[in-house]
Amino acid sequence: MNLPVEVVEAVKAKKCVVFVGSRASLEAAEVAEVAYPDAKALAKALGWTKPKAGTAQRPKHVMTSVEEGAAGFEATHGRAKLVSELQTRIGVAAVAPTAAHLGALKHFPMIFTTNVDDLLERAAAQEGVRLDVLSRGDRLPESDPTRRVLVKLRGGFERPDGLVLTPADFVARPIPDDVKKQLRTLVRNQVILFVGYRPDEEEFERLFGELSDAYGGELPRCHLASAQGPIDDYLWQKWVWRGLLLFTADPIECLTELEAQVSGDPR
Repeated sequence: MNLPVEVVEAVKAKKCVVFVGSRASLEAAEVAEVAYPDAKALAKALGWTKPKAGTAQRPKHVMTSVEEGAAGFEATHGRAKLVSELQTRIGVAAVAPTAAHLGALKHFPMIFTTNVDDLLERAAAQEGVRLDVLSRGDRLPESDPTRRVLVKLRGGFERPDGLVLTPADFVARPIPDDVKKQLRTLVRNQVILFVGYRPDEEEFERLFGELSDAYGGELPRCHLASAQGPIDDYLWQKWVWRGLLLFTADPIECLTELEAQVSGDPR
């Protein structure tokens, strides 16, 4: 893995913001030998089916939609059952935080996540770190290296009424304009690192789209540690054209290497 020098230097200068995705929770579950579905398995479990060949989209690159699966499940079974089903499948009560969660807390004063679990909160409690937890509509505080702020962009199971799970939820709970302005400033002044995502999954597409909307156009250079295996040339080129710099690294690998380089002891 070639960790970008720009990221290492930005972390040293406290000028880097991290976004943590569901692949970090998946990896933690794998370490604990606990079942945890990837996006394809979760969407399938919720009832989503891939469009048949001959539709307007290229079948090979149709993104699996957990959001649409959740919407269909909610329409059939109701909201409470949807939340219960997701908590059963992607709740992490039996999973411990990993070096990725601990590394994120150590090196990033502000952490954003699209996860709805509490692994980062439990990592903070484990380390005795003060962690202020915000939701997607809350104003961002001033950056402070002495504190840690976690922004849960899709809410969390601890507050089921605030969960953002379906396309309709994103419409009903847009990021407020004043917070968009703050995000625009943040993206302009900080180096952005995405960890625990894959560029061929809806979770990252949605996040990148929301950040681009807040920024008012294509984002400046951002870095993605693409998790769990390679991606094909089509998707690689798609994201490079959008200004995303990709390298392959699982969350633990990425944050462990970052710790080594920041501490001056690269492996």
